Amino acid sequence: MLVTQTELDAVNHILSAIGSAPVTTLEEDMDIDVVNARRILSNVSRDIQRKGWDFNKVTRTLSPRMDNHRIPWDRTIISLHSTDGSTYVKRGEWLYDMTRGSYEFDKPITVEIVEGIDYDDLPDAFKTYVTAKAAVDFHARYFGDASISEDLQMGLTLAYQDIVQYDMEMGSLNMLQVAAVPPVLERS
Repeated sequence: MLVTQTELDAVNHILSAIGSAPVTTLEEDMDIDVVNARRILSNVSRDIQRKGWDFNKVTRTLSPRMDNHRIPWDRTIISLHSTDGSTYVKRGEWLYDMTRGSYEFDKPITVEIVEGIDYDDLPDAFKTYVTAKAAVDFHARYFGDASISEDLQMGLTLAYQDIVQYDMEMGSLNMLQVAAVPPVLERS
């Protein structure tokens, strides 16, 4: 039976980039290579997700707490944009309204967010890309053999093509909505 890749599978793939033996669990005390592989995997995943994709961009209504009229910051938010023209930022553990200069909100607000998704919950194409990118980064940082690097780069290129294809298939793309197309159509 074919199953999707887990974080353990990803770490083992990254370790194989420097010729290290695979591990059987991520739960017990780990050696430094496993710790570094997990750290790089997490950083790469966040960097890729930061761009905002169909699976992690959502519109959400955030409501202030009744006791202090503040909106607690959700630690899964990578970026946040208002839908009402205001500017909101994270300050401490709270959402701060830069436009009004206040932590307090009278009513719920609607925002567009890019949310950080756990590795195991990523679409399969993104798991593959994140793993390939992390393997390239890990190899470059800790090993640096040019012949292996070429193989890893090829895997990364193929994985990137898969996420572009995935994004095109999942998005409701319309050529008429591309900024450069309507002016051209108006000329005819």
